[in-house]
Amino acid sequence: MSSKQINIFLTGVTGYIGGSILTGLLHHPNVSNFKITALIRGDESRVKKIASLGVTTLIGTNDSHDIIEKAASESHVVIHTSNSADDIPSTRSIISGLNKRTETTGKPAIYIHTSGTAVISEDVRGKKGSNTVYSDLDPDKINSVSDEQAHRNVDLLIINAAQANPLLKSVIVIPPAIHGIGTGLFHRYSETLAALIRAALKRDKVEMIGSGESKWSYSHIDDLVDAYIILLDQLLAVYGPNAKPDAKPSSYLTTGREGYYFTENGQVSGREVSEKIGEILYKKGVLKSPEVTSFPDDEIESALFGPFSWVLGCQSNSKAERLAKLGWKPHRPNMLDCVEEQVDALLNDAKNGDSWNRRLFGQDIS
Repeated sequence: MSSKQINIFLTGVTGYIGGSILTGLLHHPNVSNFKITALIRGDESRVKKIASLGVTTLIGTNDSHDIIEKAASESHVVIHTSNSADDIPSTRSIISGLNKRTETTGKPAIYIHTSGTAVISEDVRGKKGSNTVYSDLDPDKINSVSDEQAHRNVDLLIINAAQANPLLKSVIVIPPAIHGIGTGLFHRYSETLAALIRAALKRDKVEMIGSGESKWSYSHIDDLVDAYIILLDQLLAVYGPNAKPDAKPSSYLTTGREGYYFTENGQVSGREVSEKIGEILYKKGVLKSPEVTSFPDDEIESALFGPFSWVLGCQSNSKAERLAKLGWKPHRPNMLDCVEEQVDALLNDAKNGDSWNRRLFGQDIS
C-alpha cells in the first residue's frame, strides 16, 4: 500500500530557524513523500532560489490572512517560525485554516509552533537571577507564568484553540538562545551572538548588560532542527495521513496545554559570552583590548536590537527533559565554542561586500 503525500506548510524559510528547518526537511529520509509549501516575503530572487529546491512558494507576509489560512487548511502539518513567538495575526490565520481542515476532514491537523524562553525569563538586567528551573515535563509550572510575559499571549491563543478543537494537535517549541551557523540559504546567524559582536566592532569595545551575572540556556541550531524533526516524525506517526489506525502517542508526546518542548543543551552567563567575544576579537587584532565593560543603560537598545535587547540581560533556565524522553540527543558544540566561527563569518561577510553587515557594523572592515 503506497503512502499518502504529506503536505507541510512552513513559514520563515528565509530566516535563521526556518531556513535551517527547511534544509532538515529536504534531507529527511521521507522527503520524496513531502510536499513543502513556504510563505516568502516578495523578493523575486529569494522566491526563485527557494522554488529551485522543489518547494512550492507563496508570496505574502504574516498579515496575509487569506493566503496563510488557505495554505494551512490544505496542510497536514504547519511549522511556524516567522516572527511566530509574538505575531498574533499569523497565528490566528494558521489556527483558522487548521480548524477549517479538521472540520472538513474530521481528522487531526498538526501545528508545530515556535515560541521562546523569554516566556519564562526574569528581567534582572544582567544581575544574578533566581535558581528557578522550568522543565517541559512540568507543563503546569510553565502555565503558571504571568500572562504578561513575552510570547505568552500567542502561546495562550494556541493552547485555547487546541482546547476548543481536540483535533488540533498543537505543540509549542521553546528554544533558548540559539547559536551556530544555520544551514538555510539566507539568514544564517544567531542574533544573540551577532548583535554582541557587531556592537563590539562598531563601538570598538566589548560590552555586556549590567554585571553579566544572569544566565541563559542555549541550543545549537543543528540540535534545534533535530528537535523539530523528531517532533514531526512522532506527531505524523500518530496523527498524520499514514498513521496506523491503532497508533497511540508515547506518554511523553503531549499536545495542547501540555505540549511544551524546551530545546536547551546548557547554560551560560552574559559575562562568559562577552569575555569570549573579547578574547577572540583581541586575538585576531580587531580590538586593542579584550576587556569587557557594561553598556550604559541608555545605549543598550540602540547598540543591540531595540527594546527586546534587554532579553540578553535576563535570567532564563529551562530543561529539555520531555524531548530527551522522545529520543532527542543534542551533541553539537556549546555556545562559547561557537563564538569564533560566528566572528569569522561576520568578518568574512563584511570583507566580501555584504552591505547589510557593513551597515550594522557601522564601519568598513578591510
